[in-house]
Amino acid sequence: MNKVLAFGLLLLACADAFGVASTQLLRSRAAVRPVRNARQTAAVVIDISSTDEFNDALESAGDSLVVIDYSTSWCGPCKIIAPKFDELSEQYKNVAFLKVMGDSSPEADKLMRSQGVRALPSFHFWKNKKQVDSVSGAKTQALQDAIEAHM
Repeated sequence: MNKVLAFGLLLLACADAFGVASTQLLRSRAAVRPVRNARQTAAVVIDISSTDEFNDALESAGDSLVVIDYSTSWCGPCKIIAPKFDELSEQYKNVAFLKVMGDSSPEADKLMRSQGVRALPSFHFWKNKKQVDSVSGAKTQALQDAIEAHM
């Protein structure tokens, strides 16, 4: 059974890599991506891919902290820190965690560029619709420290 599950996950990853299975999900408005870890708890990271979704997310967050992960599918460090970002979304329930995959669509690329992202991964921290901090690179401790500093 484990081999069947692993093969199924491999097929999904391949389909996802070529945009076959997830094109609609990536383009859907504020698609929620549940993630499971060994403890079987769900992390909630919201995928956004346009300026409108970005603005809507900041508006709906009110005065809560918003952390945005800017990544791409080809970025090795992005893949390494992604599980930690998911864990942080479980740990800090009163913080909104968003993800922009810059290579998922032209709109996502435009959003990433408009936010001045020049290094991957980059994390931007927003509060009350104003950017209050940023962290570049797969620096787990710096990411957690910035979350705690701005909560």
